[in-house]
Amino acid sequence: MKGHQFAKTAAILPWKRYAIASLLCALSLACTGTVNRQSTLTTANASDTEPNISYGELVFPQQSDYFIIPVGLEGDGKSSKSVFSKDMYRDSAYDRMSLMTIYNLIFHNRRTGESHLLLSENTLISSFHLINEENEAGEPIKNQFMFLEVIPEDTNQDGNRDRQDAVIGYIADASGKNLKQVTPDNTQLVFWQIDKPLGVLLLKVVQDSNNDRKFTGEDDISFIKVPLNKLGIGPDIITPEMRQQINQRVKL
Repeated sequence: MKGHQFAKTAAILPWKRYAIASLLCALSLACTGTVNRQSTLTTANASDTEPNISYGELVFPQQSDYFIIPVGLEGDGKSSKSVFSKDMYRDSAYDRMSLMTIYNLIFHNRRTGESHLLLSENTLISSFHLINEENEAGEPIKNQFMFLEVIPEDTNQDGNRDRQDAVIGYIADASGKNLKQVTPDNTQLVFWQIDKPLGVLLLKVVQDSNNDRKFTGEDDISFIKVPLNKLGIGPDIITPEMRQQINQRVKL
């Protein structure tokens, strides 16, 4: 009888072990599932966190009492990175600055201690460049102007502010004052150049002529001329009469 009793008990024990193992496995899976959900939430929250404010390397314009401190975001993957003249920085500083998305510039007067921001409201600065005044030999004497390209909004509403949106041109003096808009709203600046002998700023822009909030080959192109001694939004070189004739396509 005792032997039979032992055999019966031994037969029951593996079943109990299986039940216990199954229960532990179920509990383990439940715990694992909970951890994964928490990790997903953490990752989602981390991705929504705004990047930290970053201050760029100092810029020292030639023959100026001011130096410039770029202000922006570092490591923001959603916005396009800012572009600037490479001669502003040594190579290592340029590499660090190329990671920034700049949205304002601090101008500090080294003599008086006065500081001010270039823009009254923060906006994405796609690029900024210092424009030199030259002597008769063509050598730079001092920085006369700063030219900026800004992206004020997500024009095409694709969730990103980048060069596919409206890009507006601005110009200021080397002290970061007298900021003037030089291209119309709702246009995309694609090219600009200084005609130094004549003291004229030439700009090529794409208009959103079909009002679809996008800038494509279907839109009109304008060429704008702005005198440097009278800054503002200049006239289109292509007159309405010229554009009307241009739009009458030649049959090939």
